[in-house]
Amino acid sequence: MQDFTNVAITGASSGLGRALALGLAHPGVTLHLAGRDAGRLGQVAATARALGAAVTETVLDVTDAAATAAWIEAAAATLVIANAGISAGPGTNNVESPAQIRAVFATNVDGVFNTVLPAMTAMQKLPPADGGLRGRIVIIGSIAGLIASPASPAYSAAKAALDFWVSAAAPNAAKDGIGLTIVRPGFIRTPMTAGNPYKMPGLMDADQAARIIIKGLQAGRTHITFPAWFAAFARLGNLLPKSLLANVPKKPAT
Repeated sequence: MQDFTNVAITGASSGLGRALALGLAHPGVTLHLAGRDAGRLGQVAATARALGAAVTETVLDVTDAAATAAWIEAAAATLVIANAGISAGPGTNNVESPAQIRAVFATNVDGVFNTVLPAMTAMQKLPPADGGLRGRIVIIGSIAGLIASPASPAYSAAKAALDFWVSAAAPNAAKDGIGLTIVRPGFIRTPMTAGNPYKMPGLMDADQAARIIIKGLQAGRTHITFPAWFAAFARLGNLLPKSLLANVPKKPAT
């Protein structure tokens, strides 16, 4: 059974990371929370402590590989959630800048692996629990990773890379007692989606998304995808010529 008593979460200062932290905050639980905004992170930590959890808070940018590895090693967590991510799109000029593309990949791919790879090494040192599981590593992907979307090319590509990696790496990781999970949510009401200039089908609150994710983790699932109908729509859309999608409203450039 998965041990949720020692948990590390990146991007915990707002949005889905905040919701996951508070959803997991209970007496007997230690949360290691990391984020870039010290003020917001402190507020989340205070709320989690009020719910009975022991909390450490660390201002951290996951693009700093050395700092992220040190944080992971110190936490020695049995559940690591690589949640930190950014979003950007081509905006009204229809072209993502080189800086945007590199920033998205630096955080959403390199930053994730700056978290995940040290966590895999650290978990190999932990004693196996019942069933042989030493720990679980969770990557927050997206349904956007199921469709090559002209609305957010770099974001879609980055999430697709994470999705394929988990699917390919999970069987071998399981042999070492490490569970890997990719989470593919649809649209969640967070600061990241607040500026989207288009209707977001299936939009849900972060607290609801966190409950779905935690339930899936309790079941030991490798893939947690929701809403299922939206994922099916994305897979179908990915079969269509991209020219048919080129005129959809674009995610704002940042």
